[in-house]
Amino acid sequence: MISLTRRPKHATAALALAVCAVSGVVNPTLAATAPTSAPQSLAAAGPTRPNILLITVDDAAASDLRWMPQVRRLIGRHGVQATNALAPTPLCVPARATLLTGQYAHNHGALGIRGRHGGVTSLDDRDTLPVWLRRAGYDTYFVGKYLNGYGRATPKRYVPPGWTGWRGSVDPFTYNYARTVTNRDGRIVRDARYSTDSFARLANQAIRREGRDADPFYLWVNYVAPHKGGPREPDDPRHRIKGHQIATPAVAPRHRDRFDHVRLPKVPSLFKTPGRSFVNATKRPWAKRARVALRESYQQRIESLRAVDEAVGSHVRALRRSGQLEETLIAFTSDNGFLVGQHNLNGKLWFYQEAVQVPLVIRGPGVAKGLTVDGVVSHADLPVTFAAAAGATPTRQVDGLDLRPLLAGGREIGGQSVDERVVPIAAYPITARSTKRLYSGVRVGNRWSYAVSPSGVEEIYDLRRDRYQLDNLARSTAHAPQRAWLRALARQYRACAGTACQR
Repeated sequence: MISLTRRPKHATAALALAVCAVSGVVNPTLAATAPTSAPQSLAAAGPTRPNILLITVDDAAASDLRWMPQVRRLIGRHGVQATNALAPTPLCVPARATLLTGQYAHNHGALGIRGRHGGVTSLDDRDTLPVWLRRAGYDTYFVGKYLNGYGRATPKRYVPPGWTGWRGSVDPFTYNYARTVTNRDGRIVRDARYSTDSFARLANQAIRREGRDADPFYLWVNYVAPHKGGPREPDDPRHRIKGHQIATPAVAPRHRDRFDHVRLPKVPSLFKTPGRSFVNATKRPWAKRARVALRESYQQRIESLRAVDEAVGSHVRALRRSGQLEETLIAFTSDNGFLVGQHNLNGKLWFYQEAVQVPLVIRGPGVAKGLTVDGVVSHADLPVTFAAAAGATPTRQVDGLDLRPLLAGGREIGGQSVDERVVPIAAYPITARSTKRLYSGVRVGNRWSYAVSPSGVEEIYDLRRDRYQLDNLARSTAHAPQRAWLRALARQYRACAGTACQR
């Protein structure tokens, strides 16, 4: 359960860093490793203990990075761009709880966004990354959306342990882009600014604070975009059209209709289910009106990300002007991906690539410059990596690995080749009243995807040959050996913990 221990008040604001790393993992007996581009140069070594800025967004797919030029230019080109970063449980609370703990959802226990096993009260927040970093001498700051239910299921003025500066948005206002309400070190403050702009301003205040170089800092800024939210706008589609739920974020006025010419991603999986009958994707057809509404939703999603892109640019400029840029590890990622018509789906919580794959770019001390990595890494790796870079000791049994060797241009993490790594995937109901799963399975490197439902329906995809997951191999006699191998891995990793998750 969440700890209600109060923390001392501090006058500083929070900053954030979004991280998602990628390293390829495949069974070498079944496939060769995909090539990885060589780094152009290595970033300056910098201080032994860098500042850490984690910038995260809510519901952005890996492909959405194309609409964020400042993120790509200011972080990606100066560091590592990961092309296969995963959200093992693609849902808000489980993903952010993993970023706080370095554990997969089945170990940290925050499985849904509400219910007995969901929301802010389902995570024991007394033993998390900010607590570890504070013990190691870091200043720690948070800005933006915390775990769902914060301010409702907890006292509005509650400040979680470990944070020296807290600027957390309070529910039920978190998803109101025009009416930002934050708990600022125990003081409730209302702000009429567009929420992305408000969070960016608070984060930059933390970066620019005089005397910042006295102690290294960790800043996590978590933006709400492109998650759905109000207020409702004149061009918003109806929420439900012929059984399909369609929702949109609110867009900053300066970006409204900027992408009114953009169509849905033209990929082979759009409005299609995999080619065999034994699949979990919906077969409900999308009528023309529903497709038009979904396109509008997609337009507003990428328009809402434009303000975040501007915010990231402002963070980099603030670090540069304060002389801290070269000594700061900066990472950008999302809590989960999102489907917009692929496999006839709209949303997250699925095991298809568009839902579990998230954007990741990272730069800073010890990170190679101009490197693209294709291996699989997960959310669980990021807090482990941050703690290692900071010289902090996790006091939980963490499931993730330290990615620094990979980020420096290597092909091994945790003493093993990235081509041999397995990452467990699973999802739970949004209202998690029990620990029953919607599916579980594994991702093996950048090649194999396996998932099985509670009723026993299996889906297997060879991502090297079937990038868009259209050919389910679960009943292919030619792939019987791979099926048996993947089933065994799924059983092995279903309840793994600590080192058992790292092999």
